[in-house]
Amino acid sequence: KEGNPIEGAEAVDGSGRMAATAMVKAACPSASTSCRAPSAPVTVTARRPSGGRRKAHRHLVQHTTVQGLSSPLGAARRHAVGPRATVFASTSDVQEPSKKVTSLAESMKAVFAGWADLVTTALSKLSAKRVIFALAAKFQLWNVPLLPFLSTGRHLIGLVNSLATLGAISKKTASTFEGLFHNYRNAVVGQTEGVDDKRVVHIMKQILRCVFKEFVDPYEFPSYHERILEPYNYYDFGQEYVSCMTDFENSYIGHVDRFEEVQQKLRAGENVILLANHQSEADPGVWALMLERRFPELAENVVYVAGDRVVSDPLCKPFSMGRNLLCVHSKKYMDEDPKTKPDKMKQNRMTLSKMQKMLSAGGTLLWIAPSGGRDRPDDSGKWLPADFDEATVALMYKLGSKAKSKTNFYPFAMWSYAIMPPPPKVVVELGEERIINFSGVGVSLAEALDIDGITEGLPEDDRDAVAKAITEKTWEEMNKEYVLLDRAISERVGTSWEAKGYVTPGRSASYVLPVRNAASEAGERPADDAWYAW
Repeated sequence: KEGNPIEGAEAVDGSGRMAATAMVKAACPSASTSCRAPSAPVTVTARRPSGGRRKAHRHLVQHTTVQGLSSPLGAARRHAVGPRATVFASTSDVQEPSKKVTSLAESMKAVFAGWADLVTTALSKLSAKRVIFALAAKFQLWNVPLLPFLSTGRHLIGLVNSLATLGAISKKTASTFEGLFHNYRNAVVGQTEGVDDKRVVHIMKQILRCVFKEFVDPYEFPSYHERILEPYNYYDFGQEYVSCMTDFENSYIGHVDRFEEVQQKLRAGENVILLANHQSEADPGVWALMLERRFPELAENVVYVAGDRVVSDPLCKPFSMGRNLLCVHSKKYMDEDPKTKPDKMKQNRMTLSKMQKMLSAGGTLLWIAPSGGRDRPDDSGKWLPADFDEATVALMYKLGSKAKSKTNFYPFAMWSYAIMPPPPKVVVELGEERIINFSGVGVSLAEALDIDGITEGLPEDDRDAVAKAITEKTWEEMNKEYVLLDRAISERVGTSWEAKGYVTPGRSASYVLPVRNAASEAGERPADDAWYAW
């Protein structure tokens, strides 16, 4: 029958004999008289003609050859009526495969099935995102300047949204970038000479390049990260971004003489730890902008103790890569994911070990915010420095005391919230909205802490009392400087406070950067240094 197996072809009785006669009769009734069931087990196969499809039943019968084995010696009798198809009856013994062969066959089958599943899964998951990432990683596309026709904000935002649609970057990041572009442009264009739409697009191209690179080839921050200056200079990138937001005519450095004192101590091999309040993501840039004209060593060589968010947020990471960082996990976010808490605590221990070695080596400038995060406004909307954590201050004091080199502690005030204010409340999720303003900023140093005087009369073994006394005094001195900075910027005092030690950073258009020569490197004041014109 067309398309059906020959009846009886797989009928095997309990003794292993096949019903050959029934099979042969079904295939070719006219040949059945010359065939009988053999005395030994047989194998029966049907071979289809080599060409064309088989005919109807009567044609199949007319063109069938049957070979039956009737003698013990295997002599065959044939009934041949045509060459089209042949049914064989053979006395070959049926060999059951061994267990070893069966096991090997099953293993090979499993291997081939696994590879098939792997290939199928890979093909089914093939996406534009994977293709883009593969090409970008292969050719390092982030090193290629963005095309010249991307000359407006509309072009950049369109490109970012297209990347988000393809899955190359997250939609959250695309939305945050779009908000950043508009906020940044509205804040800085026209505020300072040379800051126009073209400059903003140039800066945003750099941000997009850096962010895209982090999605394709993310940088993992070690416990201690040294700023990256080549092949791409992340430090200059961050400085350009922050400088456009800064009103230098209404920015102030408090007590320049104390900064010079810090520089001399560092050159002498002593350590300096700045115990500071923290107000915005731009704080490292503000520090450097205020000091890089006169104190480039302080501006560039400071090491920031950085929380995990500044090394994980896609828009924040590129700016962090241009700074020297000791990476820790803040207490505020330590318990976000209980599964990762042990790893976070392990990294904190590694960071502390590195910090201890740096302090013992000497000449280290550390910047740390004992509050554990940025300052927030109170219920009335007034920005005040957050309280310092006693455990953090006590830890810094302990590390400094154990160091082989002398360690000095300075309360340090930052005023910078206006240019990039954080959300009013702590936001756990990454990708916060960036609010940008053009504003003055300020930094100020209090006098170095007299630890012996602060702890005088306290039992040496009462660590809690010692930590509390040092913390309260540190915050108090920092806050005094913060209040003065707040007043200077709010009242736009300009040069009228120079007698009090508050000066502008000298970043006006007419200011000429002093030439750094051997004398200045040695700590002497060059005779032609305009910085000391006050």
